[in-house]
Amino acid sequence: MGEYFDPQISVAIDLIRYHEHIVAFTGAGISTSSGIEDFRSPGGLWEQYNPLQYANYSVFLKKPQYYWELERAMIPRFEHARPNKAHKALVKLEKMGKLQAIITQNMDNFHQEAGSKVPVIELHGNKNRAYCMDCHTPIKRSFLTKWLKHNSGIPICPVCGGRIKPDVVLFNEPFAEDLLEQATEFAENCEIMLVLGTSLSVFPANQIPLLARKMGAKLIFINKDPTFMDKYATLRILGDLETYLPFLVSNI
Repeated sequence: MGEYFDPQISVAIDLIRYHEHIVAFTGAGISTSSGIEDFRSPGGLWEQYNPLQYANYSVFLKKPQYYWELERAMIPRFEHARPNKAHKALVKLEKMGKLQAIITQNMDNFHQEAGSKVPVIELHGNKNRAYCMDCHTPIKRSFLTKWLKHNSGIPICPVCGGRIKPDVVLFNEPFAEDLLEQATEFAENCEIMLVLGTSLSVFPANQIPLLARKMGAKLIFINKDPTFMDKYATLRILGDLETYLPFLVSNI
């Protein structure tokens, strides 16, 4: 296995080779190589924009201008970013008939853009979607991006002039129960859960790998840094996800 040989990787390859019901659980770390930094990391977006003010659901309902200021700041980060080799490795695993679903905390739409056809359960929503809170008209991302680039203030619905809400889960906003139910079902029925690029610090999403483990699944963690849940991992691989995940999949 050359320069990437590691006993943990060798065992992970064997586990994946002999199991068919695999679910991926992904976090911000899978997209950092695409140019989208982890908002919580040092120098990340939350150091510049306090999420309890700029990405808080209660604040959004009263003073949405804070959120839209944050959206303007995110445009350069997302506009030219594309899926990377780690996203594409999951597509390859899917084509082998092994990957059954992806549960993601990300809102970047990269799993779909990479070509994933299995269910992608977006616990925190999707940046490409928005809607009018008054008439419920879907709002295209292209409309929002263009409007935010050329206008100040708060965008309004082009149909009724109502309030636009991004289809992302803000702080203190309830999770969609149907998404949690879907994620729970896949977690309960998988044989292996790949836990990829996540600090596992966000509740209740961080309970999903624990549920899979409780139901008998093996947990394979691939992260740049240790997490406080590493003790629950069957295997833990520390390193660059865009390097190790494609290597692992290509050797199955």
